[in-house]
Amino acid sequence: MSKVFRKLLISTLILASVTACRAEEVKQLKVKAETNVANMDMVIKDNFVKSKYASAENRFAQNNIKASYDDFNDLIQRASHDDYVFLVYGMKMAEYGFFDLSDALIKKLDNNIFTSSYVKDIRKYYYPSAMVNPKDIIYLADAYSNIMYNNMAIETTSELLNSNQASESDYKNYLISLGYYKSNNLQQALKYINNAIVENDTNINYLSLKAKVLADLNKPKQALKVLDKIKKTEFATVDFQNKVRSVEEYILYKTSKDEPLKDYHLAYYYHLQGKSLLATKVLQASVLQAKQYSPMIFSLLGKIYYENDESLKAQEFASRAFREDKNNYLAAITLADISYDNRKFEDALKYYKKAQKLTKDAEPDVGVAKTYLALEKDKKSQKLYEKLLKKHNTNEELLVESLQVFPQKADYYLPKVASIDISNNDIWLGLANLAIRDNNFNMAATYLNNSYYIDANNFKYYYYLSLVLRAKGDIELANQSLIRCSRLNSDYAADVNPGHSVYEE
Repeated sequence: MSKVFRKLLISTLILASVTACRAEEVKQLKVKAETNVANMDMVIKDNFVKSKYASAENRFAQNNIKASYDDFNDLIQRASHDDYVFLVYGMKMAEYGFFDLSDALIKKLDNNIFTSSYVKDIRKYYYPSAMVNPKDIIYLADAYSNIMYNNMAIETTSELLNSNQASESDYKNYLISLGYYKSNNLQQALKYINNAIVENDTNINYLSLKAKVLADLNKPKQALKVLDKIKKTEFATVDFQNKVRSVEEYILYKTSKDEPLKDYHLAYYYHLQGKSLLATKVLQASVLQAKQYSPMIFSLLGKIYYENDESLKAQEFASRAFREDKNNYLAAITLADISYDNRKFEDALKYYKKAQKLTKDAEPDVGVAKTYLALEKDKKSQKLYEKLLKKHNTNEELLVESLQVFPQKADYYLPKVASIDISNNDIWLGLANLAIRDNNFNMAATYLNNSYYIDANNFKYYYYLSLVLRAKGDIELANQSLIRCSRLNSDYAADVNPGHSVYEE
């Protein structure tokens, strides 16, 4: 599903607000200076958090580790309670090796559906077997910074080996291995990552490094065996599922023998890293090398173009791939999605059913279910959704799509999606909408805080904020929010009426 169409769909499925201001009211408001912001308290809090975080990141990259640690710690002590912010920064602190700070943030979280999945995944992926004391944390974080950001892998590895500090930590063995890996001393890298895994054999970050080392050592069978263990580890959240997929594509890139196949997996790896332009360049150069792999290459090009909302190019490459190989899953699912977006539902159904035969994933099943609904085959659609929800109750797209059939379950499904993909802004807006419907304006404000942090320029955020402010009696601030909404999306602001959203037409 392309990014633009996905946002449109989610907005369509989220219930319309119970209360709203009429279009005439919006048009009569006098536009004031841009300095007037309806949510100044939130802006002040948000700017503090973001500036403190930016400072901490910059100092970490510059190897000013104690100052970075202090910035992160100050952020924890002074930031107001916000589960979304705490989780986002908790992940980053764990990545940097600031495990005590990450743990402090995690302990501040409310124990709810939004947080529990992420807490489990953060610990499963990053945490050492035992908590490191603060002095050793600074020492080891300094080593990580030098290895990853300051091109000092050889010097840092030597220093770690010659120091007795943090000698009992499996994380130290991981860093020694990482240092050897970055300096291309693969045998020693393998030795020390094995030492780390002996002490902590469930840490996925350790296993990922071992798989990479084995792949670079040209030991494909062993690398793929470790990869298989990684893939059997369940991660509930999109963030960590993507980390595992990224590792998988890197290992397949390193272990493939044919150059075009290596390029295919390298391009997929780049795409998962958010480097789609680089991915397309690799694929376009590769397609001339071997015709036997051209369907794979064309299909991945189609997928990348589709996910970047270039539907014409996506159609061209996916069609070429499908003509050459009718059993190419990526081509089939991309053509299905394009057909659905273009309201060619019979074609979409044909491609989704073809894709069903080529994978065990839920994606084509969800496509068939939503296409039946679009074709007004409601009973078929509902029956399939009920079956899928029993089998894939943590699938993000399924949960979102099922709102078409079970809108009354939005109170359950929207929080479920947030627990899987905490950065899905449309879901936070949807939750705010539901809270407004229930006159729970304090909870709506909490959800809107998360939305603002993700995207301070989302027009629907300002619309929902105006409803909260109006309910609290802050009419002037509510009007300013509507003005901001109209500046960002004049069509939406002109069409909002009680109980109506332009996306529901």
